[in-house]
Parts: sequence; structure tokens; C-alpha cells
Amino acid sequence: MTEHASPLRADLTTFPRTLGWVAGLAVLSGGAYWALLGWDSEKDFHPDTNSYTGPWSAWQVLGLAAIVGLLAFAAGRAGRPGLATAVIPVAITTGFVVTASTDPQGDGLWPIGAALVALGTVAGVVLVAYVTRALSQLRRPSAAS
Repeated sequence: MTEHASPLRADLTTFPRTLGWVAGLAVLSGGAYWALLGWDSEKDFHPDTNSYTGPWSAWQVLGLAAIVGLLAFAAGRAGRPGLATAVIPVAITTGFVVTASTDPQGDGLWPIGAALVALGTVAGVVLVAYVTRALSQLRRPSAAS
């Protein structure tokens, strides 16, 4: 009698690994948001133009983009671009929503900002993760060769 691998057994062996990826991507991307952007809520006033800028500097946003890009790259390389697409934007957008909706100087437009953050993060993660996956599959020799 031939033994067949049970689909349930495959699910039980891959579930902890998948859960680890989900937790890792959520903690690392959410942590990066809080470390780089979440703490900074003070806008800078420029008396010469009578305007405010901020609260973030370019280095903060570029740093977050680089970390998110590296996480999407790692997930794509590991063959998990869908997980990255589902988890990273949720973590980043949640961080934005919490900080923007509780900002006492907020103007009430945070839902629009949240939608833009979500769309931009999804677009960036999809691009990096799926391109990385496609390129890593091209480089792997097939089992038939």
C-alpha cells in the first residue's frame, strides 16, 4: 500500500512557518513605522512663508520605504509575496491611522491620508515582492533539467 501525504499534515507543518512569517512581517513593518514616523508629530512653522511643514523629514520616510522594501524583497525571495502584500500594508496603515486620528493638531483628513498610505504601500510591496519572486524563479534551475 502506498502512503500519500495528507493535505492536513502538510497544513500542520506549514502553518507554524506561515504564522512566523505573518508575525515577523507585522512586527518588523509596524515597528519600523513606530520607530521612524510614529514618534514624530510636531510640525515645523516657517515664519517667512507663514506655513507649516512636517511632521516628518525625508530621511524618516525614505528609511521606512527602505525597510518595507527589504521586507517585501525577503518575502518575495521566500516565495511569500501574498503574505507580504496582506500583512505589511495593514501594519503600516494601522500605525498611520492610530497616530493621525489621535493627533490633536489634526485637520480631520486622516481617512484620506490612510487610504493613500494603504494604496501606496500595497503598490510598493506588490511591485517589490512579486518582481523578486519572479526573478528568483527564473534563476532557479528546474528539477527536470
